[in-house]
Amino acid sequence: MEKCYNETMKFRDIQSALSWIMSRRSNGNHFERFQRVMKKLDNPQDDFGIIHVGGTNGKGSTVTYLRDMLMSLGYHVGTLQSPHFLTHLDRIRFDAKNIKEKAFLDILNEYYNFFEKESLSMFEMDYIIMCAYFKKMQADFVIVEVGMGGIYDSTNVVHHPLLSIITTIGHDHLKELGPTLKDVTINKCGIIKDACPVLVGKLSKALKKVVKKEALRHHSPYYELSEYKDLGNGNFIYKEEKYHIASLASYQIHNAALALEALFVLKENYDIRLEKVLYKQALGKTLWAGRFEVLDRAPLLILDGAHNPEGAKALKKSLDRIPLKKILIFSALKRKDYEAVLEILDGAFKKIYLCDFESKECFDAEKEASRLGYEYHKDYYELYESLKKEATCIVVSGSLYFISAFYERYQQRRIH
Repeated sequence: MEKCYNETMKFRDIQSALSWIMSRRSNGNHFERFQRVMKKLDNPQDDFGIIHVGGTNGKGSTVTYLRDMLMSLGYHVGTLQSPHFLTHLDRIRFDAKNIKEKAFLDILNEYYNFFEKESLSMFEMDYIIMCAYFKKMQADFVIVEVGMGGIYDSTNVVHHPLLSIITTIGHDHLKELGPTLKDVTINKCGIIKDACPVLVGKLSKALKKVVKKEALRHHSPYYELSEYKDLGNGNFIYKEEKYHIASLASYQIHNAALALEALFVLKENYDIRLEKVLYKQALGKTLWAGRFEVLDRAPLLILDGAHNPEGAKALKKSLDRIPLKKILIFSALKRKDYEAVLEILDGAFKKIYLCDFESKECFDAEKEASRLGYEYHKDYYELYESLKKEATCIVVSGSLYFISAFYERYQQRRIH
């Protein structure tokens, strides 16, 4: 990997470094330019065994289940995921731990001149920092979550992934990748590479045909998630074996089963070592923040980032199993189809509140509450504090950024 040393250190503290990198947003599609950039660095992404995970919903959870199982088997695993939950540093993790502040600063300073010269975006810089960090840490596997789409996503510069996974196909980003679900699928199939295995999750028969056709075109082994049986309470049967996950969300069983299948595909194609008792235990302990996450029991407090219609349907299905009167605290980004999400969730709740949160991209909660017939409250955490005195179940949902903001305030209040 080409060295791009600075004569002087640009950033001396992590906050200034993070503020700078997070301000560097992409202003258009520069995928071909980024390919040339990575070539200048000798394509360091191809030095790793990358597992590339795309799709609409379930990417983060699938990555986390697979990471924990691989770690239980003694492998060192790096992950690149977005958006971040609490800090930008949790986008790049090694063995389930955020990249260390010093390591992030060192790499950013080392490549700062190069980043500036090439006018790279935050996502592109994250990708290069990931490569440098995981090379230093000697990762056995690197699991990379696709941002949006596939063909032109910054992560798609990898040439020979060990495995490409497409979790689900939904209506999120239909405007950007559509106009049809078939168009969305074709775009997400961009992560399929020549002679590299492909695994698909919960897709319709028609969309599976699209993926299979693309896999055949690339001479890539094609795999599908087999049927599984949901036994309730986090228990399920997959390929005649019983498993348990810590989450109570029924949709997480799909993600866990898909991660299991990925493990089996890796075994078939690369003969990795498997020990059933170890990966079963790991699967049973895995938790993914903000996805049907239970924060409290009195009252029951659930966080779930259902930010699109498919996510809302999955959340409602899981909530239907909880025989309590539920109250929803909801906020969303104005660019999302929040009206469709609320329409799906409406029947599951005794009362729904729309709130503002700390983002320029937040929708106009007061205006939308009035228009759609819901309650409005300016401060979501004050609302929670007032509701918890009498509610039996409170669900905080919507934008992942909103979920993160709520979680941070919740943790701060617990500390103080």
